[in-house]
Amino acid sequence: MHTRGKVPHFTLRPHPMVTGAFFLVLVVGLLLAMSLLSMEEGAGNYKQKALLTLSITGVICFCLAILATSKLWFRHLWRKNSTHDRHKQHTQYHPNAKNRGSRPRR
Repeated sequence: MHTRGKVPHFTLRPHPMVTGAFFLVLVVGLLLAMSLLSMEEGAGNYKQKALLTLSITGVICFCLAILATSKLWFRHLWRKNSTHDRHKQHTQYHPNAKNRGSRPRR
């Protein structure tokens, strides 16, 4: 959580659009599979379609869950511009950077 002034910024929340898509795919996939299973009459045609629907729904939901929580997987990205500050400090104290202003003119 980053704060600017008095307003907190929650940067580690899952992406809201991806989370919405996750729940939409999950609900539609489960309802479609249940509909196919309720149409089953013993021949096995709808059961295979229901299992295929459930497996595709599971794969898509897994990918959306990884995508929604991708910020949580990489801890080095939690701090904003952490590498930029280290690079700036390194170049500020580098021996070549100290002598830049004092070059003799020709």
